[in-house]
Amino acid sequence: MSRTQQDQAQGAMFLVRWLALVVFVGLLGVCYVHMKQKLTTDGNLCRELENSVRELDEKLLGINSDIRRLTGRPALERRRQEGFIRMMEVTDARIVRLRPQTESAALPVADSGEAAR
Repeated sequence: MSRTQQDQAQGAMFLVRWLALVVFVGLLGVCYVHMKQKLTTDGNLCRELENSVRELDEKLLGINSDIRRLTGRPALERRRQEGFIRMMEVTDARIVRLRPQTESAALPVADSGEAAR
């Protein structure tokens, strides 16, 4: 190889190195801009979701206060006086007792074969 060819090869290698470095830095810049843009859009979406949750919480508080107002004792008494709610007497025959009235009453015992199933 002649000296001029060696100088040209070194110059080309120098140029290739700088070109690779410029391309690498450019790609890093593009990635940075992309990530920054994604962060901004995700932040805006998060802010919108938080605002919608806040609005729904406010609506829920209003609805809960309406439920408390409409199911309170004065409201139910007013509805009963208007005739909208009809009250019936509950007789002892319609009451289901979970425990026997006396402690000495025998409780039913499950068959050992049925309990194993």
